[in-house]
Amino acid sequence: MSDWKSHFEKCDLLLEKIVQKSKRKEKNLKFGKIAISASDVGLQYFCEKKVEMRHVHGDIKTESKIVGTEAHEKLLEGSAKIKRRELWQKIYSLQPIFALEMLLFAEYKGVILVGVADSILFMNGLPLLLLEYKFSKSGRPFRDHHVQARVYGLILENMGFNTDRLSYAIVIADPNARNNKELRKRVIDAIIKNRQKEAVLVIKDARVYLNKFDYAEAENDLDWAIGFWKNEREAIPTRNSNKCKSCEYNTKCEKSIN
Repeated sequence: MSDWKSHFEKCDLLLEKIVQKSKRKEKNLKFGKIAISASDVGLQYFCEKKVEMRHVHGDIKTESKIVGTEAHEKLLEGSAKIKRRELWQKIYSLQPIFALEMLLFAEYKGVILVGVADSILFMNGLPLLLLEYKFSKSGRPFRDHHVQARVYGLILENMGFNTDRLSYAIVIADPNARNNKELRKRVIDAIIKNRQKEAVLVIKDARVYLNKFDYAEAENDLDWAIGFWKNEREAIPTRNSNKCKSCEYNTKCEKSIN
């Protein structure tokens, strides 16, 4: 049995376990969840109270969320949908392949983690580069962006992938560039030219923040976050009043700083 088949089947068994837990309604985490998402962990580092509000009151659409959704849909243009089994075969081939919006899932210290990364470059079974796109005028990433990307890396490692050579790039792009078909190509070209060294790459309409993945750093991020989901502590609100002022839940949150 080839490496890709044995690896695929091990992950498939875990996926089936998650499905069965869902059917049996084994929801032992906060808000009746069976798994923790990488995006929620990232948001905890922005404001944990916001995570709580979103699960209690539901998702509220904002202009920035709509822009982000449109932009990510644009990034998928020209890509082809393939079945999971076929994708894993390609991941283990000698030809590099970008897996777009690949479902990631793993078990970590008794909890299930899930996530969907924007893009991951694989070659010969190794994840080499993880890309996360954020459309914002800020021009720089924040801690929650790094946390989310690192959690994806941790999930990959716990899925059985070797992440020793993994780097992650956070692309902060101008929202006006969301319909630009050339953005993804410019990002990849800049990273290749830089040879994946840690750097801040300035390209047209975006900045690319390239970092080496550090598993221990990802563990530290995640271990703190898990306490909230296991009901070991209450949600910790941000101390930044600017975050509260722009938050879509500020009229519902008793911890909001105005």
